[in-house]
Amino acid sequence: MRFEYLIALRHLKARKSRSLSVVTWLAVIGVALGVTALVGGFSITTGFEQAFREKVLGVTAHVFVRDYGLRFTEYREVESKVRAVPGVRATSPMTYNEAMLSGKGGTTGAVIKGIRPEQAVQVLAVTDYMVQGSLEALGDRPEDGLEGVVLGAELARKLAVGAGDLITIVSPLRSLDPDQWKAQADTPTTRPFRVVGVFSAGFHEYDARLAYLEMSVAQRFFGSGDAVLGIEVAVDDALAAGEVAAKMRAALGAEAYSVLDWRRQNRNLFASLEYQRVAILVVLSVMVVLASCNVACMLIMLVLERTRDIAILKAMGARDRSILRVFVAEGMAIGAMGFFFQAE
Repeated sequence: MRFEYLIALRHLKARKSRSLSVVTWLAVIGVALGVTALVGGFSITTGFEQAFREKVLGVTAHVFVRDYGLRFTEYREVESKVRAVPGVRATSPMTYNEAMLSGKGGTTGAVIKGIRPEQAVQVLAVTDYMVQGSLEALGDRPEDGLEGVVLGAELARKLAVGAGDLITIVSPLRSLDPDQWKAQADTPTTRPFRVVGVFSAGFHEYDARLAYLEMSVAQRFFGSGDAVLGIEVAVDDALAAGEVAAKMRAALGAEAYSVLDWRRQNRNLFASLEYQRVAILVVLSVMVVLASCNVACMLIMLVLERTRDIAILKAMGARDRSILRVFVAEGMAIGAMGFFFQAE
């Protein structure tokens, strides 16, 4: 072992004890706490973002395609082009309308999403979040003539209903044509539906505001004809959705259709998460810097305390580089011990 390391080891020992000095222990503990906070904070924020992403992808498609116009009626041709893009696994058209829902517990507003269940289950993970009934039941032919509806768990709680109960959906508009809105303002459409399922996605905004109807039922009820809002797309690799979306834009024409991957659809939410993670990491990094300053102060105190030893070493022919190596080794040893205790 080089003599510099032997001297560094002796310096780290107390004068009258074989244990580490109090100052050294404080430096080690400071480094350990700083590194623990940094690693723990990074792990928590990363894990939260991953869980958040999984929840979002449970109710949001990897890619969403829509027409810039008011009526998207050529969706079948667009679906065919989208399916031909490499990396696309499945597609599902959907409608989107707002309405009032009335149940035993009262009345509340909601978003009605029209889907084709047989296609939607290949694009969305809603079936994994079903707590009552099933999403596929939307496509069943009702014996009593009442079409089915699937509600979010919080929405069902507000209405005080569950699978098998009846609710009433009220729509103020039956057409996407603005010229007909005034004529229909005093004649809202009201119709009873039977609850065939309840889902809990873990997001309050979805669980409290979202309901599903079979797409053709939603189109007839809201008077949208054969028009849809857009096409939801599932890709083979969710993390590569942006690249697949770029291929879709090239295939469809960027000026004709809007193509958004799941990150761009939820960019505000993910931007907020990123800002929070950066803020947390900055604060924790400051803690590590303060712990490093603690080590530096300890080394300065050690240098001042060992002035006579340094003079003796220089008188014996030790170079400045060797003396510097002694104290660098001490700082590295303290950092290594702090990291070791953090890992333990």
